[in-house]
Amino acid sequence: MSDPVPGRIRQKLSAPGHARIARLAAMIQHVQPDVLLLCEFDHPGEGGDDGGLTDFCRYYLAEPQYGQVAIDYPYRYCPPTNTGLLCEADLDGDGERTLPQDGQGYGFHHGHFSFVVLSRYPLIEEELRSWQTLLWQQMPDNHMPEGYYSPEAMAQLRLSSKNHLLLPVQVGHQRFQLLCAHPTPPVFDGPERRNARRNHDELRLLTDIINDEAYLTDDQGNPGGLAKDAPFVLLGDLNADLHDGEGMVLALRHLLYHPRVHRVVSEGKLTPKSLGGRFFRPWKLRRGRSSEWTHLSGLRLDYVLPSADFDVLNSGVFWPDKKDPLRRLVTGEDGKERADISSDHRLVWVDVRLPAVKGEYN
Repeated sequence: MSDPVPGRIRQKLSAPGHARIARLAAMIQHVQPDVLLLCEFDHPGEGGDDGGLTDFCRYYLAEPQYGQVAIDYPYRYCPPTNTGLLCEADLDGDGERTLPQDGQGYGFHHGHFSFVVLSRYPLIEEELRSWQTLLWQQMPDNHMPEGYYSPEAMAQLRLSSKNHLLLPVQVGHQRFQLLCAHPTPPVFDGPERRNARRNHDELRLLTDIINDEAYLTDDQGNPGGLAKDAPFVLLGDLNADLHDGEGMVLALRHLLYHPRVHRVVSEGKLTPKSLGGRFFRPWKLRRGRSSEWTHLSGLRLDYVLPSADFDVLNSGVFWPDKKDPLRRLVTGEDGKERADISSDHRLVWVDVRLPAVKGEYN
């Protein structure tokens, strides 16, 4: 739900009846997630809801779509984003400061390609932590391309293309942390591979937050990352696949095989799968397991990764196969899957049981 024209998504959401949005809502209603990260949802770049998310919940999620059951999310969060935020330096060296190329994150307007969090449980916003303003060059041993950015650009360019945040969720007497991010795609660059390098380091930032690395200071002024015993769930379109695509996979490998990440979900028997993905044939040959794909390009890009202390009950990817009546949510009248029908991504879900209470978490 993103558009290069500012305000256009807001206008589309202001009334019921938009077919594509209704199909997206029907997918959510079918899966019924308790907590949801929606990527590429335009909203004000400085954060907050301009009414678009409220209208999406009111006109689409709260009303049955395509025979599904309505769902209510009383707790919602629209974080600030770097997408479409014009950098104070000329990033691409063309002598001008213009969007989208000179944005802190790629976007045609501030708030383009943002993400939002929806929850049935309270979101503790006053304890939120974020790393939106961390400079890329502040990461030790970073992968910034040598000789590409000017000293002025290096002194201004942030690492997170949208935002990296920790958001506490309260479930009764228990609490866990949502770790959310949407790294830049590792494509649309040149021989310097600036986007591939940035994707790698955005993924590494997630691992560094989990590791509570000493160099980290969040936007709120607090040092470090996650507490050592804090349960968490990582949510994100990570724009990286372990087996295919253009990404630098080392950072993703470190994340998926991190000892604090639940291995049975990251690369085990409960890695989310679908029949629709299994039988999908993309335009390019791939090496990865098709049942685990989450994108029409034949890649696993979207992840729900609970920490190892959760009990994992089930998982899946909402990608109906040709025999499923819900196939109409992802295909046109010609029976073909296209991004403009609903999305080029597929919804990933994991059912978990919270770990036993261990006290308060930061």
